[in-house]
Amino acid sequence: MDTGTMAETVPGGFDPALLERCLAEGSLLETGSGLVAAERPRPAPAPELVEQERSLLAAVLRGPQDQRERWGQFRRAIGLRFDDPVPAALWSDAGHRALAAEIDAIFRGHRDIAVLHATALREDLQQRALAGRFRGSLQQLETSLAEVLAWGEACSGLDFNLACQLFQSAKARQLFYPGLRRLLEREHGDGGIDAELEHCRALLNEATAITAGRFRQSLQLCNAADAARESIASASLPAEQRPRPISTGIPSLDLDMRGGILPGAGESTWVLAARSGVGKTTVAIAAAMGLVINGASVLVLSCELSRRAVGARLLAHYCRRAAGSFRSRFCANDLEGRGRVIEGDDLQVLRQLAGQFSGGIGPDGQPMGRLLYQSQFAATVEEIAALVEDCKSAHPDLSAVVLDHFHAMGASAGFGSNTTAELAARAMTIKALAGRCELDVFVVAQLNRGAYGNPGGPDVSHLAGTSELERYASAVWLIDRPKTDQFQKPQPGLLEVHHGKFRHGQLADDDLSKTTIRLDRGHCFLEADEARRVFVGQDLYPGVECL
Repeated sequence: MDTGTMAETVPGGFDPALLERCLAEGSLLETGSGLVAAERPRPAPAPELVEQERSLLAAVLRGPQDQRERWGQFRRAIGLRFDDPVPAALWSDAGHRALAAEIDAIFRGHRDIAVLHATALREDLQQRALAGRFRGSLQQLETSLAEVLAWGEACSGLDFNLACQLFQSAKARQLFYPGLRRLLEREHGDGGIDAELEHCRALLNEATAITAGRFRQSLQLCNAADAARESIASASLPAEQRPRPISTGIPSLDLDMRGGILPGAGESTWVLAARSGVGKTTVAIAAAMGLVINGASVLVLSCELSRRAVGARLLAHYCRRAAGSFRSRFCANDLEGRGRVIEGDDLQVLRQLAGQFSGGIGPDGQPMGRLLYQSQFAATVEEIAALVEDCKSAHPDLSAVVLDHFHAMGASAGFGSNTTAELAARAMTIKALAGRCELDVFVVAQLNRGAYGNPGGPDVSHLAGTSELERYASAVWLIDRPKTDQFQKPQPGLLEVHHGKFRHGQLADDDLSKTTIRLDRGHCFLEADEARRVFVGQDLYPGVECL
């Protein structure tokens, strides 16, 4: 029986004419092992999109400067979270796709280099190839890199913001118009229009997402395999390769934090609370600078101080630490322009210190972490959260946020006169922000009137407005001046830290409920800390006079 007879006698049977047509079209290939489906060729990308991809990549790779800021700006323009990789589907060219993957890996800290430009990328590829850690085509990457850099030379005057916008527009057109043309081909069809409308809506949403900065990866749920893989990787990591806690520089805080913060593993809120004028902002600035000098990247947000005031306090701390011993010059008042005039040799010294500070070089000559700050007068918690998420997307190495302070923030809408509910929701939002962005958030807070004159000193019940702040916190420190009688003058800068809560325990052999610290308030600098004995056996810092 021939195939034609079989096709006639078996309903729905094999159609030899269809087979011949598929072979003629090339959708089926005849091989030694039988018939296989041919790989469907992709349509050629629009020349405009390829050009905009080259312009964007060239702007990030050209020159000797570190261009991580630019790549972060592009990621924020299309709306990616800090932990979202740049999707491969964005790029129409395979070489561009490979280059973008390498750039994004450097930006997100997944490579051995900490700067982003063409030379660093080439060196990293060569080192990984020599070590057998590179999987891919070096020739393809090098060819694409050379093409991109040559294109960039010809378009050297292109503004990066404009390059981002042109890329977004070109990509949106590539997504939307081909689908729209396919829909128009069905204009005269007799079937229902519901499917066409739904497809058109999906195309429009996808194109709008990339131009309006709402491009997101689909939400992925973890499974048992993820838990097993991550746990084994963490447990088997040798001790010398495990991340070490970064100290705040204030042993009374490190004591309850098991040594400090762990970059990339943060999820905690830490509460610093005191009455007005006691020095909670001073302690918070000292902790922020301690983290930065020890290598962590920190964002300082103030809801009550001006940007100039915050910057002056940060630089004053740096100058005091660089001096090695007490110097009254370069205090915060001086640097704000409210104290004495700085001139002559002092001005030269200040310029030198400011140059090191702005260059990210610590007082000891070692690189510091990234320091960011901003003033947000009466900002709501939603505005603060949006700023922090945007900052984390631009700077994935951000490890901690110092928020000064909780009770100076603006009220969120929808709570009316129910202040307690609004403060509770505020505390929950901050805790969720810490977990979502993998950050440690230091929350400065106000104590209520019950803390005044309390014989035993303040406790967590004295946090103003809500108990939720204490509930979500991993540690709560309540700061107060030591009690003195009416004939005794309090020592300048001497404060007591009451350890109101320490969820993870303390590093001390015996739990310490109270420690004493001494601050140089003019420079937001810690001079002495009783808890320092736990770490190095003495209270005072080098170059500081005895109590």
